[in-house]
Amino acid sequence: MMGEITSIARNAKSFASLRTTIPISMVRQWKLKPKDKLYWEWEVRDGKMVAVVIKHEDKPKQALKKER
Repeated sequence: MMGEITSIARNAKSFASLRTTIPISMVRQWKLKPKDKLYWEWEVRDGKMVAVVIKHEDKPKQALKKER
C-alpha cells in the first residue's frame, strides 16, 4: 500500500468545508484535470476511518460499487 501526506487548508471563511491537495500520484494515475469529479465513500476498518476515492465519470452510484 502506498501513502502520501497532504496538508489541510480552509476552503473559505463562509464555508464549513476544508480542502487538501490531491497527491500527484493520483493525478497522474487517473489523468485528472480541473473540473473532474471524485466520488468519496467512508468505511470503518479495524477501528480506523478509511476513505475510498473513485474517479467519477457520471456513472450511477450502483455502477461504481460494482466496479470495486
